[in-house]
Amino acid sequence: MGTLYEMINVILTEWRKPMLHGVGFGYAVSKSRLALSRLKASPQQARGMFSFINDSEQDGKSLVALSREALRGLGKRDDHVTLHLPFLPSPAGSKNTLPVQSTRLPLGFETLQKTAVLEIDNPSARNALSGNMMAQLADIVTLLEDPKVHDKLNVVVLRGTGGWFCAGADLRVARDELNSREAGAAMGALMVDTLTRFRRLPLVSIAAIEGGAFGGGAELATACDFRIIEGNAVIQFVQSRMGVIPGWGGGARLYKIVGRQNALRLLCTTERISPDRALQLKLVDEIFFATDEESSNTGITSFVEAFDAIVPGSIWLPCKSSKV
Repeated sequence: MGTLYEMINVILTEWRKPMLHGVGFGYAVSKSRLALSRLKASPQQARGMFSFINDSEQDGKSLVALSREALRGLGKRDDHVTLHLPFLPSPAGSKNTLPVQSTRLPLGFETLQKTAVLEIDNPSARNALSGNMMAQLADIVTLLEDPKVHDKLNVVVLRGTGGWFCAGADLRVARDELNSREAGAAMGALMVDTLTRFRRLPLVSIAAIEGGAFGGGAELATACDFRIIEGNAVIQFVQSRMGVIPGWGGGARLYKIVGRQNALRLLCTTERISPDRALQLKLVDEIFFATDEESSNTGITSFVEAFDAIVPGSIWLPCKSSKV
């Protein structure tokens, strides 16, 4: 195994097998199968446990499917990812029967007719994603893939609650549940699959960054077509401080957005990227200023409105077929 610098270089320049949407997860995973079991930790919460059994015939898709179910339920009872829509989809009219929380658009977005708002809600942990939230995010992307849903939309806005975007993976869950490199790779496979499918949606995706986007949260932002940032927010790829590389495909996406040299510098130095610096790097498209939730919603909607006005179904971008 090389240095962390060399590992980041590989992520920015090469793909390794087994492949999932063009992203590799290393040979340890290519000869393994994810086995799922449940351990009752308390009357209120079931905990998941990952174990790997040698099986060279299992592919990345099997890994993703089992990872989603293994992660479901891992986290606090009040953390969730919610999809807000300008309409309420009829369960009978959709082929998807998923445990997706779906409500009307939040206050301040009422003027938008063809925009969905996807909110990450775990404010006590700066909206870090628990295992359960990762599974919910995958469910929501599956719902948005349904033509009965996305044909009525132009835009999906990804944001966090409580004035914070996302602090990446919830390290408490990672510490307690992902007790091997293989298990961590399984979580990474699920998130790469989810974010790749998210990028391929026939919708304009916009990350509205407030507070901070750290680690995996910064990777989430790179999965969107556009990024707007509040004037006091910060973006930081902190993974190398922890001795790891971006595990959700964010390194390759960052490379495509800011170029190889800038991506390598941001990943290796863990630079705290200010709004002005992010705009200079073309990592973000616009800066907005907010002092409360109302002004935040105003800043977001002012950027979204032009896309919301497009005739539904007219959006097609070649980049939607990209690997990451």
